[in-house]
Amino acid sequence: MVKRLLRKYSFPGLKKWVFAIVVALFAITFGIALILKAHPVTLIAQGTWNLLSYIAEHVPPTISGIVAIVAGAALLLYAFYRSNKQVLNIVAPDNQSLFETLDRAHMASKGIKIACIGGGTGLSNMLKGLKSYSSNITAIVTVADDGGSSGRLRESMDMVPPGDIRNCIAALSHDDEVITQLFQYRFDDEAPEDLKQHSFGNLFLTALVELGGSKNMADAVAQACRILKARGRVLPVSNEAMHLIAEMEDGRKIEGESNIPEADGKIIELSCTDPRPEILPEVIDAIEEAEIIIIGPGSLYTSIIPNLLMPDLVRAIAKSTAPKIYVCNVMTQPGETGDYSSSDHVKSLIKHTSDYLRADQSLLDFILVNDAMPHKRQLEQYRADGQHPVEIDSDELKELGITIKPTNLLQSGNLVRHNTYKLAKAIIQIYQAELKKRYRETKKLVESKFPR
Repeated sequence: MVKRLLRKYSFPGLKKWVFAIVVALFAITFGIALILKAHPVTLIAQGTWNLLSYIAEHVPPTISGIVAIVAGAALLLYAFYRSNKQVLNIVAPDNQSLFETLDRAHMASKGIKIACIGGGTGLSNMLKGLKSYSSNITAIVTVADDGGSSGRLRESMDMVPPGDIRNCIAALSHDDEVITQLFQYRFDDEAPEDLKQHSFGNLFLTALVELGGSKNMADAVAQACRILKARGRVLPVSNEAMHLIAEMEDGRKIEGESNIPEADGKIIELSCTDPRPEILPEVIDAIEEAEIIIIGPGSLYTSIIPNLLMPDLVRAIAKSTAPKIYVCNVMTQPGETGDYSSSDHVKSLIKHTSDYLRADQSLLDFILVNDAMPHKRQLEQYRADGQHPVEIDSDELKELGITIKPTNLLQSGNLVRHNTYKLAKAIIQIYQAELKKRYRETKKLVESKFPR
């Protein structure tokens, strides 16, 4: 207990050890003085008094007072500056100012209702940034994964694949590094055969499903969110796994989510086998209550569109008055969107949902795109894998009736992907601007109906 308190209130990092050295030297000096009967306390007190007396006799009181006040104020301001910087380094990893951080914390406590639709690493990466703005987030996750650890558990346990769900729970979890690392831990090839390449989080969710006794992944996920103190909730789009079929340009039909990107061809249409999984009722509730609806980012045909094969979900999105934002990927993806522009992504979304919409309804209001060019070295590396930045063809997007929101969304480092904090901030800015626009329109309408 005492050790934990000392660790909690001691100086962070190197400073506490410097402080310890100073204290140790003082103790040694003090001990030597005691042995030599030098009366250290008396000498320190006398020396301090002599110094103050000398200053009082030789320096005018006004000058010494001003010097003391200035020195104290400077030390106080510097201490406040350093402590504020230390706190901001912890609570504001995206280098925002104190006022921006406080405003973000205020918004989080108010809880903008955000519904995010997708799967894969794109969705979970975005959630890490969004949870700084709201704890009222619902991640709606695809249930079509059939590869890796998730695929093995899906087949052997007859359950919804847990992998994408696990990533979203970890992304929304309270910032406890040890628990998050444990949830994301993956057994390597040296583990026993039954554990090889399985994620601990996947096994954890599987155990919760089995404890429930009804193969209800939604209930298991709710339990996991509570245990990990998630800032929001995660919902599988269905409690039943989905089996995907991709029709290719050359007439082939590829079955299975993990096989589609490896088919080496252009995808014409995506569908799922009958019977179509039944949508989770809570998913519709989340869309109806949402103040922002976000689709993507992520693999277009294996993470995003599978959710939109649910007619009720598409109709709920179209019916909602919330701003509907599609977050376009930064780079193309071989096997899915090899030569796609930003408008091609939107056209594919429209193609797969148009049968469920009325002529006066739309799936999207905005498209958020990255307009910063990656470093030349990064481009060469990605070009070797058949990837290039997604082209922003503004004219085509305008013809589709989509408002384009271009901005720099890139993270630093070797990988070309969205910066989670830049992305979250851009989404919230779209929401705030739309809110102001609707307020002005409403005010103008009221004033025209009821003139002063």
